[in-house]
Amino acid sequence: MRLILYIVRRLLILIPTLLGVTIITFTLSHAFGPNLAIAVYCTPKLGACDINNPFLQPIVQQFHLRDPIPVQYVFYMQGLLTGDWGFTTSAIKGGMPVTQAISIFFPQTVELAITATVFATLVGIPTGTVSALRKDKLPDHATRIFALIGYSIPFFWLALLLQILAISLVPGWEITGGYSPSSISPSTEPWAFVNLGGTYQLFSQPTHFLVLDAALHGSWAVFLDALKHLVLPTATLTIGILGVVLRMVRSGMVDSMNQDYVRTAWAKGLPDWVVTRTHIRRNALLPAATVIGLLFAGLLGGVVLVEDVFAWPGIGYWATQAVLQFDAGGVMGTTLIFAIFLVLINLAADVIYAYLDPRISL
Repeated sequence: MRLILYIVRRLLILIPTLLGVTIITFTLSHAFGPNLAIAVYCTPKLGACDINNPFLQPIVQQFHLRDPIPVQYVFYMQGLLTGDWGFTTSAIKGGMPVTQAISIFFPQTVELAITATVFATLVGIPTGTVSALRKDKLPDHATRIFALIGYSIPFFWLALLLQILAISLVPGWEITGGYSPSSISPSTEPWAFVNLGGTYQLFSQPTHFLVLDAALHGSWAVFLDALKHLVLPTATLTIGILGVVLRMVRSGMVDSMNQDYVRTAWAKGLPDWVVTRTHIRRNALLPAATVIGLLFAGLLGGVVLVEDVFAWPGIGYWATQAVLQFDAGGVMGTTLIFAIFLVLINLAADVIYAYLDPRISL
């Protein structure tokens, strides 16, 4: 019962958080006047991109651009709640609704974030365990140096460095994009693309993860090609967050090793592996679980530069294009989806932590 009440309280906190995000993004996006808000709908055939242009009056009336900013925000929120998140032209030629762009680009970012988080967890937990058990010895010093280097290097610089290394060591390695047009096309693999007004965009079926979908369809050439494109951006993100996971596991285990119940377990003559696995690491993973969840949420919103460097067809790349093209709908849509998943994953991490440690929900 206490856990349920704790979850309800956390859910209620999410409401003002998301409202604050929408207020900030909407106000900043409309701070330069209505002409920027209608810029995505302008074409050379319509003439001047101005609020007084007679051809743009349906757009002006639809978004109430002649009304004060607070009134426009109320109608914007009404559109969000009914599924109308606006229009974006930076996603694809000709433009599309923001919700459709999110459904196309966001799975690519999730694929990247999941892969990096899984690898960082699988490597960080055992490495952090060894570092704690060999405290102040050579393995500990080596892992601490690696961790410091890992979370000190900027993502974009590490991405460029890995690209240079890949070109030097493995000539011909694919360093940009999510797939090679020479190995996959809409005519040969129609399940991997969606037709948007004559333009084909990567949107594989049924999971929207190209590597997994290629395996499900038995297209092993596409599977290997997609896997090659996934290696470098995944390695960049993994190295970037691995240091945090490693250090959290190590510090948690060192703290647990000094507790009375651990000393008692050793005094009882239990094998070292039993004490380590059952009494030390299990409790040390409590804070690490929360941190891993937050790192995953941060990757969903923090892969913008990595996706831009690798031209990865994800929501981060779309967000970059939206900023460069002054696409207010794209900026607000990507910012909001980042915020929603950040708070939801934060909530999931808090719930898991409260389940593992009931004292948190008191």
